[in-house]
Formats: sequence, C-alpha cells, structure tokens
Amino acid sequence: MAFYKQPHIMLRYDYEDARSCFEAAFDRDFRITACSNDRDALATLHEQGPSLSALFVVVDRLSEQPPSELLMHARDAHPRLKKVLIGDTVALDALVTLLEKRLIDRCFEQPVNPDLIRSLVLASSLLATDSSPTPAVDQPESASRSQPTVLIVDDETTATRYLALQLERLQDDFRVVTADRADRALELIHADTGDIAVVMTDQRMPGMQGKELLDTLKQSHPATVRILTSAYGEVDVALDAVNEGGIFRYQKKPWRASDLLPLFQEAIARHKALTVARNHSRSELDHTFTQFRQRRLAELETALQDSVGRLAHEQTLASFFAALSSIECLPPNTSHIRASNETALEADLVNQFNRLVKSKLAALNDASSVPTLPTIAELREELQLAATHSDEQPEAASSLTWLCRSLVTLQHASGLKLTDLHLHGSSEPDGQLVLSTPAPIRVYSHLLAPLTRISRPLLEQQAALLMLFVTTHRLGGIVKAIGGPQRCDLTITFTPGTASDQA
Repeated sequence: MAFYKQPHIMLRYDYEDARSCFEAAFDRDFRITACSNDRDALATLHEQGPSLSALFVVVDRLSEQPPSELLMHARDAHPRLKKVLIGDTVALDALVTLLEKRLIDRCFEQPVNPDLIRSLVLASSLLATDSSPTPAVDQPESASRSQPTVLIVDDETTATRYLALQLERLQDDFRVVTADRADRALELIHADTGDIAVVMTDQRMPGMQGKELLDTLKQSHPATVRILTSAYGEVDVALDAVNEGGIFRYQKKPWRASDLLPLFQEAIARHKALTVARNHSRSELDHTFTQFRQRRLAELETALQDSVGRLAHEQTLASFFAALSSIECLPPNTSHIRASNETALEADLVNQFNRLVKSKLAALNDASSVPTLPTIAELREELQLAATHSDEQPEAASSLTWLCRSLVTLQHASGLKLTDLHLHGSSEPDGQLVLSTPAPIRVYSHLLAPLTRISRPLLEQQAALLMLFVTTHRLGGIVKAIGGPQRCDLTITFTPGTASDQA
C-alpha cells in the first residue's frame, strides 16, 4: 500500500471565525499551520517554507492596500509556493495590483468551492515532489537574433494601431502586430514564422471573446504569455482568467504605452524562460525515447532475422526498418515514456509483431514452381483478386499474391482505393514494370514510433509493409520508400533478369 503524505499548508488569518471555518473544511485533507499575524507567519515561512505546498491568506475585504509583506517574502524566497488569497469581496484594482507584482497565484471570493482548493493543493504538492530545477534562460546567440512579437487584439483598430506605433518608437527589443478579432489573431499566430511571445487581448470583442482566445492558446501555444484586458470592472472574468486560465496579467484599460512597455518586457522574459524549459524537457524526452527505440529495433531485428532471411534477400529487413525510420511521427511525450518504462509494451510489441509476421510468412508458398517476373496483366488481375478477397487469410499463396494483398492492405489503411495505384511499363513478359502510389500511404504511427498501446490495425499495417518488401525482393523487384510527416511514398520497380525466388 502506497504511503500518502498529507500536504502541508500555512493559513494566515485575521479572525478566529475564518480559521475555524477553514480548518473545519480542510483539516482532514491538509496539515495546517495557522498564524494570526504577519510576524508569526514570516517566522513559520522561514522555518518550514520548503515543506509547504501552499500559503492561504484569508481576509474580510481586499482593499487597495493588500497584505503584501508576507506575500512578497513568499514570492521571493519560495517561488514554487502557491499563494492563494480568499476574501469576501475582491476589488478589481487590488487584484490587478497583486497580479502585477506577482504576489498571488490564485484568488477566490467567499464562499469558496472546497473541491477547487483540494485540487489546487494536491497538484501543488505533487509538483513539489516531482520537480527539477528550471534551466537557465541563457540561449545561444542564434536563438536571440529572432525578434519576439507582441500581438495586441482589440476591435478598436485605431487605438491599437496608435498604441503599436508608440511601443515601436519606445524600444527596439520586440515588434508589435495587431488584430481586430480573435479569429484573425489565431490566423496570424498559426501563419507567423517568427516568435509570437505575448498576446494581449481585450475581453469584449465580436465573436470569440478574449478569455476564450487565451484558453485556446493555453492548449495550442503553452509558451505564449497571455494577458487579458478590459475597460469594465469584470471581477468575475478576471478571477476566472487567473484561477482557471492561468493568465500572466489582467490589465485594465485605458492603455498607456509607458505602462505597457515594462509589462511586455517582463512577459517576453517569461516567454523565454518557458521556451527554454520546454526545449529542455523536449530534449530529455527525445533522448530517453531514442534509447528505447534503439533497444526496440535491436530486439525486432533479432526476432525477425531468421524467418525473413530464409525467404528474402539479407538486406530486406534492413530496407524495411530504414523505410520506417524515414517516416516522421508525433514526438514522444511523458505518456509514451511511462508506457515503455512501466508496462510490458516493449516486449509485447516485439512478440506480437513477430508472431503475426511468422504466420504470414508460413503462408508464403512458392516451392512448387519457379516464379517469373510479373506482367502488367498478371499484376492487375492479382490486385483485383486481392481487393475482392482482402478479408480472407490465404493458407498458401505465391509471392505475387502476397505482394498485391499487402498493397491493398496499405491502401485501405490510408483510406485509398485500388485506382489510386499507378501501374506502367512494358506489356512484354520480360519488360520493366513500375508500380507507384501517387497518393501517399498514411502512417500515423509505426514500430519505431512512440507508442502508448499496441493495436491490431497498427500491427497489420506494419506486417503488410514488411511483406511488401519480402515479396518484392523475392520477385526480383526493388522497393523505394520515401518517408515524410506521417506518410510514405512507395515505388516498386521490376527489372528483367533479377527474379530471386527459390525453386
């Protein structure tokens, strides 16, 4: 049974009623250290700060002068500590001030949802126990040459263009672009080849509102720093954007270039830190998966080399794996690493694929005759038969039959039809034939790609591709496979005098 360590939190309160209510709600969930004044709270933070998962400050009303001394010390001395403010009434100006100074991470109005608090503390506690130092922000000189971009989104086009001109005149560190709608902003973000580091958007716009835009970017561009603005005192929107959306700032209107300049500079620095951290994590994931991939390749080659080598050229297996290596699939993530490291996925993949391939090779029967180079008519006839009987597993079939069945399987897996194949060449028995797939074979994943599970369609597609290499080589042909992003273009060439089937 796993040992569960109760998260340790600190509560800073002013009134005993606030302490009693908080402890009644969370005493069973957390180990709570309660302090009624800043002096005791600072002493506790100094002594027990590394063991704390969160700091909660409960006030009656958040005024224009928030309790900042304790929060400033928590921000500077314990940057990983979650700082949560709870008040009966939250003034928007005070919230903006706290966000500008990075004094809080979350802010809730009473009554709070206990489940949100539990989820927040648990997530903070798990991150604290599974964290590594954030890499330094220093970047190579080549990376610093690309000028970051600030995108301002607002339907008041005259105001945004004027603001953009002012900002451009005040500095040379970043460029400014504007959009009048959220959908236009998304088009710019996806089309821009530069580095959109910061997006500041107004909340109230036609169509998609500002918070929706920022929520979308949180998923698609997590390193882009997001700022929400509004000319209205929308406390609910601001609280939701901070607590659920995790925005960098909530900026009140009207805008002044002199006020926004330091904000954007800080946001760009934050973007650089996030980018470096993500690249560091990406590099570690790639390195770890490369090790799994090398071991997987070696085990597949060991399992298949005897059965494939008896029926085809000794380079057939190497050509097959070279084709797979040229196909770009989605990069690995932590789920792929966990599946390879903590489950039987690696061994199961090798065993299941080996069994499937051996069953197909056992049904490859050419011993009764000496095969000859196929003609166009023979290929067309076999392809039609394969398409008609694609669901049937032959007990014994020739190399030509298996070649055509493999092609049909690959076409079907890509949503293609037999008519998508191109067949051209000489109609003479000894003439050259070329069979190609002008529409690419779609390969969303393969044997050497990151995996979290093993599916039958994946195994069948990969087995069909290997059988295509085996049977083509047995018939004296050559398979040319050109990989790309989740795709592969195939060309099969048969040249007279190269048939290699055994009698």
